[in-house]
Amino acid sequence: MEISGAFLAVILEAILSFFLIKKEDSKKNIFLILYIVTVTLDFLCEYFLFSFGNRNTFLIDQYPTSFRLLKGPLLFLVGRHLLNRNNTWKQYLHFLPFFVVFIFNIIVLFIGTESQRFHQFYLWIFKVYPFYWAGYLIVTIVGQVRGRSSGNKFQKLFVQFLCFVLASVTGYLICGYGRLIDGEVLRMIYTFSFFVQFVFLIRLTQVDNQPLKTDGFNSTNVNEAPVTKESQRKNTKYRTSVLSQDYVTNTNNRLIELLKNKKIYTKEDLSLDDVSNMIHISKNHLSQCISEGLHTTFYDLINKYRIEAFIEQINQNPELQISELYFHCGFRSKATFYKYFKQETGVNPNDYRKKILKEKELQQLN
Repeated sequence: MEISGAFLAVILEAILSFFLIKKEDSKKNIFLILYIVTVTLDFLCEYFLFSFGNRNTFLIDQYPTSFRLLKGPLLFLVGRHLLNRNNTWKQYLHFLPFFVVFIFNIIVLFIGTESQRFHQFYLWIFKVYPFYWAGYLIVTIVGQVRGRSSGNKFQKLFVQFLCFVLASVTGYLICGYGRLIDGEVLRMIYTFSFFVQFVFLIRLTQVDNQPLKTDGFNSTNVNEAPVTKESQRKNTKYRTSVLSQDYVTNTNNRLIELLKNKKIYTKEDLSLDDVSNMIHISKNHLSQCISEGLHTTFYDLINKYRIEAFIEQINQNPELQISELYFHCGFRSKATFYKYFKQETGVNPNDYRKKILKEKELQQLN
């Protein structure tokens, strides 16, 4: 089989994987999709170089693409999402080598071999690349093993995927530098290893949504609500879960920190999407964490904090208008505010305000 056929087969498989993974709603899948796009672009470049080079692999060796430098950083960021870590601007510096080498790519394509010294340096970069690629894989695997969460099937399969890729890279290095296999045959074997990678990636998104039987979680570190018949009913759809207890607890701790310290509940149109973006997890996982760990729903939790803020402010300034205060706390509907206030306190806001004013008058008389 011609090597061009291998390129085309992998490209088609990559496109299929892209559409299957794109259906899933998860932040970490963004980086998995970008990984597939990167692999596709890399193979497309090699295919065109192969075609323009009269079906010879010489040009592929002389003008390797810079896209492969994105693979390690992308999988590294997937790993950070799994460990529930925020990505700051510093994390995106991992993509800097790609941009530098991309400029080199453009220069080399225009000047060719006219500058022999520059061209030698350019080729040296790609001799180092397999070690660069393997380094990212090792760091990511070590991070996942150290931060592993029992019961997280996605993380377990992700580590297996990384180990397979690392084994492929290591095998390529040993066979390539040891000249154990003909170069073109080795290239074809390595190319077809991407078929297995795409199978892993598709399987990862399926595992992410497959239920994993657990005995439930008995405790969390943050404002745990009592389990009532109503909360048990709300939690029914999460009776089986792929999320570990540590993941649920850590996510809820970060959510409560945003509510207490950042007071995000004061935003009138605050949505589940907004908060899931703030803590970098999917909205489905966030909703599940709230249900399992706090035994409530997202909007019930947000409105609970709004009511607490309202009570704190009206205790300090009972002379202010009720509407002024509840709008300031994030409510945009009077009916919603009255419903949750009565639910939390057992009285309506007007009676509560009258009580506070009466107590304040008595204190002034005394």
